Amino acid sequence: MRVWRWMAGSTLAVAVFVVPGLSLADVPPPAEQGSFEIPPPQDHTGVWTTPAVELTTTAVGVSWQQGEDPGSVSVRASEDGMVWGPWTEIHTEVADHGPDASTAEAAGVRPASDPVYVGQAEFVQFQGNGSEQLEVEWVETAGRRMGLLDRISHFFDRLTWGEKNPVVAQPDSPSMVTRAEWGGDACIGPEPHELDYADRVQVMFVHHTNHGGNENGYTAGEVKDLIYAICTYHVQVREFWDIGYNFLIDKYGVIYEGRRGGIDSTPMGAHTGGFNSYSTGVGFIGDHQSVAPTEAAQEAFKRLAAWKLDVHHVDPNATVILESLESTLYPEGEMVTFRTVSGHRDAASTACPGNACYSLINPLRAAVAPIGGPKIYGGWPATGPIQGLPDTGYVPTAFPIHFSEAMNWEWVITDGDGVELARFTGSGTEAAPTWNGTFNGEVLPVGDYFASVSAKPISGATVPRPAHFVFQLGSYYPPFSDDDDSPHASNIALIFEAGVTVGCDVELYCPKEAVTRWQMAIFLRRAWELLGFDLLEVGASEFTDLGGLPAEAVSSIGQIAALDITSGISPGRFAPYRTLSRWQMALFLTRLWERAGLYELPTGGGSPFTDVLDLPPDVQVAITQLAELGITSGTTPNTYDPHGVVTRGQMATFLARTLQRLGWNPEAP
Repeated sequence: MRVWRWMAGSTLAVAVFVVPGLSLADVPPPAEQGSFEIPPPQDHTGVWTTPAVELTTTAVGVSWQQGEDPGSVSVRASEDGMVWGPWTEIHTEVADHGPDASTAEAAGVRPASDPVYVGQAEFVQFQGNGSEQLEVEWVETAGRRMGLLDRISHFFDRLTWGEKNPVVAQPDSPSMVTRAEWGGDACIGPEPHELDYADRVQVMFVHHTNHGGNENGYTAGEVKDLIYAICTYHVQVREFWDIGYNFLIDKYGVIYEGRRGGIDSTPMGAHTGGFNSYSTGVGFIGDHQSVAPTEAAQEAFKRLAAWKLDVHHVDPNATVILESLESTLYPEGEMVTFRTVSGHRDAASTACPGNACYSLINPLRAAVAPIGGPKIYGGWPATGPIQGLPDTGYVPTAFPIHFSEAMNWEWVITDGDGVELARFTGSGTEAAPTWNGTFNGEVLPVGDYFASVSAKPISGATVPRPAHFVFQLGSYYPPFSDDDDSPHASNIALIFEAGVTVGCDVELYCPKEAVTRWQMAIFLRRAWELLGFDLLEVGASEFTDLGGLPAEAVSSIGQIAALDITSGISPGRFAPYRTLSRWQMALFLTRLWERAGLYELPTGGGSPFTDVLDLPPDVQVAITQLAELGITSGTTPNTYDPHGVVTRGQMATFLARTLQRLGWNPEAP
């Protein structure tokens, strides 16, 4: 049967080359993923070893429950169950190998190890010294589990007519293998998340993939599948939104496009937890603790770094100060000085990129700077955003620039319509033009503005790449100073303008704080009034646990109880200080909708979320109704996170969308 299967494939392949205009696209087979439990050792002491497990897989790892210690775990693999490769340690210290903690991508990340690439293994065996329950996580990316019909289907998926579409080259970028060529789109599935983007790249972090294997003994033919396996593991096991690295380099000196979003743009990676928001990440494929990257790999890195840093006008020999978004080395909020080309270990408690690689970073950095001709470095305001507001004026702010050699330069600021607001010119190797946020004597509004820097070397050398960037004028976007980076900012502004919220303090909204039940009552009562409905006559409260609350909170709780939006958590108890869960939010909003009686709710049949099926039927219906109304799309595909706590930012979005679906027009007088 196996022989016939391959003969059928060969016959089809021959047909491709005899039909004019028909060719086979380089599409990898569909990836498969699974898991199974490793039984814990009976005595919970010493080293344990599993029996050999028959498993068709290309990469494996382990996962564990949140808060548990997986201990030390190793794996070895075999193609026939008799000849085994070496034991390879599975890296379980992965707190910094992922998205920044403050991002939506981080919310769904699972506690799981880095993957170990095992080639085309058919057997695996594990050993360790921990006592916690572990699960083996595996991915198969070589298509060996596919049946005959799947193979035929995949074959026809690869057929293309006419000429292949050429890859659109980035300006003067080094040659690299695209995502399509190694399976990047296949590993993230049919419904990819919309990625976050960094405001600008300020650092390039150097990594090694440390995927395991035999002394970096992978072949050139295995590299695409190796990257495909890493990506599949990152997405399907660890639940990243794409492969963590922005670029990868193999030992043969081939560069690979990593995370999607634009080679010369700023897609935020998941490689250096706490500092992804400022950086791009390059992974040398291999283990470089004791063996340095090959000369070919180093030369490829120089080409990539020289181009990528020039795109973002970063001086490879400079330093930059960044605020930690929480890593295992630097707590949230700490200001950290980095070299603009740094190793992963500079930002986290990790051995990455390995001792042999880390020792090369200084000479690599020095070698990168002169590659590619003259450069423009910097151009962003010294303080971002520029401090001040229209009613107080803005602090005059310098825009430091320096050049790789003496140049005649021109610096221009425009608004969103392209109107020129300021122009400065000069000569030399550095400059710091200063602007105060005015135009023709008028103070400009808060907002995003555009700057460009162009220059010509006095020596007559090649003209450098111009710099174009966006910056914010104004300390913050009114009305609140702490929500500019929140995905809920526009909805927070809407409910503020509508009078539904005044924030949590002077100029603060506190978007990440959890909503309590008494705060929710105030939000709902104000929304009821905003829709044009009168307040109900409310007598003495039926709840006995409202002591110490503001008067508005007590009256609001009475209103929503009178409207039958809530009856409390038990007779006589409202539990005002408890946080609000996402399933409770769904009930409150759909009941508000019903009481308003303006539009009929959808039926709420067939939930799109797989994590609500154990909830009471009325809760499932309410959550599904919110999805059908476009008020929520969940936290990740097919997931609503019903027991998650509602933040004040999320409350703003829930309310704003509900009000708008009910016909409220924020533009109406």
